[in-house]
Amino acid sequence: MTAPSSRLLAVLLACVVTAACGSSAPKAPTAPETAGTETSSPTPPSSTIGATVSGLVASGASTSMAGAIPMGASGLGGVTISVSGTSLRVTSDGGGHFTLTGVPSGTIRLQFSGGANGEIEIDDVDEHERITLVVHASGSGMEIDVEEREGGPESQLEGKIASVNAGAHTFVINGITVSVPGTASIAHGSRSLTFSALVVGARVHVKGSKSGSTITATRIEVQQAGGPGPGNGNGNGNGNGNDGEDNGDDNGEDNPGAAQDVEFTGTVTGLGGACPALTFSAASRSVTTSKSTNFLTACTAIHNGLKVEVKGKAAGKGPVAATRIKADD
Repeated sequence: MTAPSSRLLAVLLACVVTAACGSSAPKAPTAPETAGTETSSPTPPSSTIGATVSGLVASGASTSMAGAIPMGASGLGGVTISVSGTSLRVTSDGGGHFTLTGVPSGTIRLQFSGGANGEIEIDDVDEHERITLVVHASGSGMEIDVEEREGGPESQLEGKIASVNAGAHTFVINGITVSVPGTASIAHGSRSLTFSALVVGARVHVKGSKSGSTITATRIEVQQAGGPGPGNGNGNGNGNGNDGEDNGDDNGEDNPGAAQDVEFTGTVTGLGGACPALTFSAASRSVTTSKSTNFLTACTAIHNGLKVEVKGKAAGKGPVAATRIKADD
């Protein structure tokens, strides 16, 4: 082999060695690709904190025996609804419907102004609970016609009974069927009642579990007695003793003239008497107080022009014997 050829071979061998060495050089370590080691994770879906209160500000109270105003009914638009003590505020739409979200738990007060004025109180609001209301203006205050609650510890429904099926042990409030098993408790205050007390026009508060459009009741509190009327015709005289089931025990409870629980908000006028025995008018109702009244606002602080919340008992539209008085601040 000639000298040039030898030199050329040496150069080629050097290149081969250099390439081999380069390929065998250690690489810089890389982080292992292990699942689940990412420092950021997708943002969880947001959830509404607090309860949701929605409903209808009805244009007037129903004159029917059942007293139910369906959610599809016409209502008052432009009414401002706010949660007392918070910045939550909404205005009802043209049909009178409204929705408030993020409502705090506990006892809340909804204030209405503009077209319908007054206030209502809702007790024991649970976080994430869904509350549906039908309300209307009454005098200088607001009244709840229908109240339905879901998402809390148990489903609740309050309103007047529209129809009764004694054979099936069911009744209907605002399109919702309430099934009353034999294990359900039925009472008015501390007095136990039977199914025959559940008549058309009676205002009741139901607690139980809901499936679809049916609530299976565990407890029913009769708040206001009803009476015979349209829709109570199941053909067997239900509401008049259920073929003798009551033996007269509940006659006093079914008597529309018996004292019933009432609650309203109004402005004090015509104040008279001396503490603790006061007399005054509020929300077109006559009110009397006594030493048995729970004055959450001092009795001596009650004066004409003061807006107060009144809870008590009354027979029909007669004088209200107040059990609790509180200034509406």
